[in-house]
Amino acid sequence: MTEFTQQYQKFFDEFEKAYKEYENKVKERRARGIHDYNVFDVLETKEVKHSKFIASLLDPKGLHYQGDLFLREFINACGISDFGLDTSNVQVCRESNNIDIYITDGNKHIIIENKLWTSDHDKQVARYIQIIADKIEKGVNKQDLKDRILVLYLTPKSFNIEELGGIKTIEKDCLITEKDYGGISVKYKHITYENEILNWLNAIKAEIINLTDLNVLITQYEKVVKNLTNQGEKMANAKVKEQIKENYELCAAIYDNFKSAEIELTNNFFKEVCEKLENDPEIKNNWTLSSNKFENKNICVIEITPKELNNNKYFRFVVERKPDEILYGFLKNKILDDFLKNNDEFKLEDMKIQTQYFEWYLKADDSAFVFAFESMTPRKFILDNIENKNGVEEYMNKILSDIKKSKNKLKEINDKINGYKQ
Repeated sequence: MTEFTQQYQKFFDEFEKAYKEYENKVKERRARGIHDYNVFDVLETKEVKHSKFIASLLDPKGLHYQGDLFLREFINACGISDFGLDTSNVQVCRESNNIDIYITDGNKHIIIENKLWTSDHDKQVARYIQIIADKIEKGVNKQDLKDRILVLYLTPKSFNIEELGGIKTIEKDCLITEKDYGGISVKYKHITYENEILNWLNAIKAEIINLTDLNVLITQYEKVVKNLTNQGEKMANAKVKEQIKENYELCAAIYDNFKSAEIELTNNFFKEVCEKLENDPEIKNNWTLSSNKFENKNICVIEITPKELNNNKYFRFVVERKPDEILYGFLKNKILDDFLKNNDEFKLEDMKIQTQYFEWYLKADDSAFVFAFESMTPRKFILDNIENKNGVEEYMNKILSDIKKSKNKLKEINDKINGYKQ
């Protein structure tokens, strides 16, 4: 055994000892009732849960039975009391005209655009402003609309928003739409989960301190928001850190090889999955299977396309490998993407086809059928799948189950896309 190999072995032995101490601390915490279980991670997809839960709390008619208390605290946390919304007489809607959260008392109108996992696209905010402006009775002066419409643009953290589709001017407290969208001026505020939402949750927890069930639920959601904004609890392990500092050269060598080992592990895994899929009757009879090797550039490592396609614009099932992410779901092909970019009058939402992840992946159709979608880091993927001795078999079965369930709906959507006439 060489001296360098002996150094590695000694380091790993010491590191393993330090890490086991860390694991024991975690076990002790869990024995005391401190755990990682969170109902929001179990019941909802990331795309859905935030807008849905926030809207349910804001709704004075919601099942929390607290009237407009939560809505009033939200208005205070966002610093928009001067807007003049009558909280005693409001309607709170989810996905009304595709608006994430829409609040109105009949006179004042609040649009909450929740930009958690997607960027601004399709001139959404401008279109929503125009929709609400059209709802307000005819004959109202455009200048008066500024006092009646407020856009809250919600993101995880604060950053400088320099451009929004369809918006001519972005000021700190005002938006002006382009001429094609009426040239309308409205009130505007950029709010964040990191500040306004967490402040709001703290405020309402203080108001309902004696309502145990509701307090627990809001506390769990608060943890989700903290994790979203990188404020979640982190256990420091001094011994592990000391091992790294004392063996920096060895750790640097390990780090340099880590990514290539990670790539090799996932490539081998996907190769085995594809080999098994190739022999499955469902794939042979109904689908075209192709695979690619990941070489540190975005690529579909597994691609399963319906055999009976009479068009070149379509969605199909993929596993997409990126340097820091592995995606699983039903992805549009490049021809369809180019077509959508170059034809403003052709919109998937007009056909009641919902998408997610920057509009690349299918989310649901007009019958509310939800398509499978998953996003995880390579590290989590390896721990969940490759470290599992039955991982290849289970992953293959998961793919087969999802494409079988989605086969008919996928065909309907692809046919609808290629037969659509404005």
